[in-house]
Amino acid sequence: MKARGLAIIDMEIEGGFREAAAEEEALERLIKEYCEGNPNILHFQTELRERRGEAGAMDIKKMKFRAN
Repeated sequence: MKARGLAIIDMEIEGGFREAAAEEEALERLIKEYCEGNPNILHFQTELRERRGEAGAMDIKKMKFRAN
């Protein structure tokens, strides 16, 4: 069975771009460690983006994805 797992993590990072980059690296290390130990995972990506709006306002079940 094919499946895709999604996770949304809203963060409030004190500081600027350097602090955000450090958080992104920490998040990537954590996810990479999980993925490398799981033989069911074929591919993973991480990206930290600027958040707009209130934390928790996004409903992951209503999101739509398109293949480019």
